[in-house]
Amino acid sequence: MAAATASPEDGEGTSWPIGSPVSDVPFVGGRTQEALRIAMVIDSWDDAANGAVVSTRRFTDLLRRGGHEVTVLAAGAPAPGKLPLRPFYLPLANGIMRKMRLPFAWPARKILRGALSRQDVVHVQFPFYLGIRAVTLAREARVPVVASFHVQAEHLLYNVGVRSEAWIERVYRFFLRTVYDRSDLVICPSRFAEEELRSRGLRVPTRVISNGVPPEYRPLSEGRRARSERFVVLSVGRLAREKRHDLIIEAIRHSRHEPNIELVLLGDGPLRGELESKGKGLTHPPVVRFLPTSELIPYYDRADLYVHAAEVEVECMSVLEAMACGLPCLIARSPRSATPQFALSDAFLFEAGSRGDLTSKLDHLIEHRDELEASRSAHREAAGAYAIDRSLEKLVEAYREVTHRI
Repeated sequence: MAAATASPEDGEGTSWPIGSPVSDVPFVGGRTQEALRIAMVIDSWDDAANGAVVSTRRFTDLLRRGGHEVTVLAAGAPAPGKLPLRPFYLPLANGIMRKMRLPFAWPARKILRGALSRQDVVHVQFPFYLGIRAVTLAREARVPVVASFHVQAEHLLYNVGVRSEAWIERVYRFFLRTVYDRSDLVICPSRFAEEELRSRGLRVPTRVISNGVPPEYRPLSEGRRARSERFVVLSVGRLAREKRHDLIIEAIRHSRHEPNIELVLLGDGPLRGELESKGKGLTHPPVVRFLPTSELIPYYDRADLYVHAAEVEVECMSVLEAMACGLPCLIARSPRSATPQFALSDAFLFEAGSRGDLTSKLDHLIEHRDELEASRSAHREAAGAYAIDRSLEKLVEAYREVTHRI
């Protein structure tokens, strides 16, 4: 197990705060001699809160502030620096897609061809219909293409109840054939993600670049003094099957300290109602809320422990954010997840899918609060290796690398 300090290259009755709304980041126009024209091609944008969209928004804002001209092509309403595309949903997945706030964007050929031909580089975020069409049109226009690996085949299949290895392999082959192997460079947020694509047969160059954590994610001293009397367990993310929030609820139900544990789930998704129902039997039913990312910091700051039970991850931004806020993280050890790389030690790891092991590790940490509190500074220090400004520098270097090849 790699140490977390390793370089990223290698509800009711609660006193939880509600923060201020997200402030709009202004579009920064104009170009300097070194500036790049970049097309960000991503299906969802307006109100989606999954890691890929949040990460793309952050990098887009930083690139614009650095003088680069970024054009976003995505579904949703018009906005400065954005070309809106018509949203659509797959008939058999309509309900799940709407609950996840993840529409697809219809790749109108005229809009894409006109926009992409004017760029220095096209950055495709998702290997779906929009991304496939964007790669084709960019190559026709001889514009270099960078693609990011955000979506594992398991993300799609687990949510519709499919765990067949044969189907997982088919989906990866489709991603490779239509997007990744037709790109000039593939950006992977972790070594795990890079090795996953290589093991599936990826042939083009890769660059490992973490999604990074912004500097505003840090401890709030006032939050420390206002800590809840209960032991607060926090988990942030899409309320979907592969995230295994159900496992967290069951682990708490079997804990020796169940009467004193409060679970806070921040996110939305198709399993929200099911999770709320499953948690009703706890002494303190879970607090379930959907919040903008800018309002998460007080929750990270006041919780006692972050539990990440997901079985599938290419990195996991919420764990990085929690660590940067000094919140200790207990992470599932899954062969399909990169997140175990962040664990400080075996005390902060449990076997993925094991309710018994999660309960055991949870009880141990509750019963050794001094050790848990002492780990806060180490968690924050480990997150420092993943600062978003470092990732931004690597991203711009990657863009320049592909533009020089053409």
